[in-house]
Amino acid sequence: MSDLMKTSFGARRSKAIIPVASLIIAVGACSSLLDVKNPNNVAEDALDNPAAAAAEANGVLASLVRMLSGVTVPYSVATDELDWIGSRDAWFDLETGGIANYLNEFTDGAFPNVGEARFLGDAAIARLEKFNTDGTLQDKLLLARTYLYDAVTYTTIADIYDDFAFSNKTVPAAPVGRANMGTLYDKAVDYLNKAQAIAATGSDNALKYNILAYRARVKHAKAVWAKITPKGQTPTSPLVNDAGAVTDATAAIALGAVDQKFTMVDNIEATAGINIWFEVNGRNEHRVGTVYTNLVDPISGTKDPTVQGLLAEFKAFGTQSGTFTITSTRELRLILAEAALAAGNNAEFTSQINQVRSRDGKPAYSGQIPALSILVYERQAQLWLMRRRLSDMYRFGLKDAKWTNNPNFESAFSVPGLLFPIPNVERLANPCIKDPSLCK
Repeated sequence: MSDLMKTSFGARRSKAIIPVASLIIAVGACSSLLDVKNPNNVAEDALDNPAAAAAEANGVLASLVRMLSGVTVPYSVATDELDWIGSRDAWFDLETGGIANYLNEFTDGAFPNVGEARFLGDAAIARLEKFNTDGTLQDKLLLARTYLYDAVTYTTIADIYDDFAFSNKTVPAAPVGRANMGTLYDKAVDYLNKAQAIAATGSDNALKYNILAYRARVKHAKAVWAKITPKGQTPTSPLVNDAGAVTDATAAIALGAVDQKFTMVDNIEATAGINIWFEVNGRNEHRVGTVYTNLVDPISGTKDPTVQGLLAEFKAFGTQSGTFTITSTRELRLILAEAALAAGNNAEFTSQINQVRSRDGKPAYSGQIPALSILVYERQAQLWLMRRRLSDMYRFGLKDAKWTNNPNFESAFSVPGLLFPIPNVERLANPCIKDPSLCK
């Protein structure tokens, strides 16, 4: 295995003692027909060739969607978005809100993909930045896209995890701590700023939209994170009104189509516990949350057409692959609606909410229910499986009916703001998780 592939310090390791006689036999065999070189093995220094730039950018994207496919399952099971119906008890813990158990086999199994995506993204950016400085990067948009991909990785980690350690291959790092996880959003914004500066000189309007739209989403997410941090508290006001998010959302909407989306196609091999479409559509370990299959629009009194469309699309993907929506114009308008409501601008709030609702032909909102209630509802309906739900449930004071107190570890039922811990796979390999002083 090349050093490049050792991207998560938490990867499991094993040691074996090989008898000298056996080693001699093995070496002798290397000159036989078994002496085969794998053409797919690439030395890490080969990536320092500018000709590898496109492959590196594509590799970052592939690693990112593999990460998203892995973490979205446990995250969504811990909310009301997916219901566990299988046989593995570790899923039951997540279903009932017990997300603080760092020994959970499914959060543990997903984590190496998280470490890999983060490491690959940063490593590729460093190389592509050098190519760019040296004047050998033929397509600068490759660097812009890689910035964008890594921004998604950093934001996803901050959305989901209570803590994180930036280990480097086999060199451990101390955990940053919950109080400092907000800096991951700052890093994402920094990458997006650099991506925007590059994309602005080109003609790829879809890329420009994706960068601006996602930067709005990141700025909004950091403000939401601040509402639920530290854990264990309920915010006095759940609403976010971030000026940067509003500016970026407005600019992205002006740049994109009426109902534009920033999406990523996931076509990874179906692996149990990792591929969300295989877990739900194939293996049937989970199903769409009954809260969503039965979700009724509060204005029309009928099943919500937005949700029904999302559920039908998810089923149509099958078991091998699907498409992640990273953000969308609908989400941007919800960000603008929330900011308007926080500022007391009810006319703007109503306008933004109804532009979202009109996309699926839902009747207009005109004060039938409280404004906060329709905002909470539309975020639930529009953002399914976009890894927003848990934080929204915390800040709006919502609880999944399946959540319960757990005598063994903290539960979302009793600890608002609780996020996923650094799992055991990293703790076993990184001594600094238990004793951060070892890495000071």
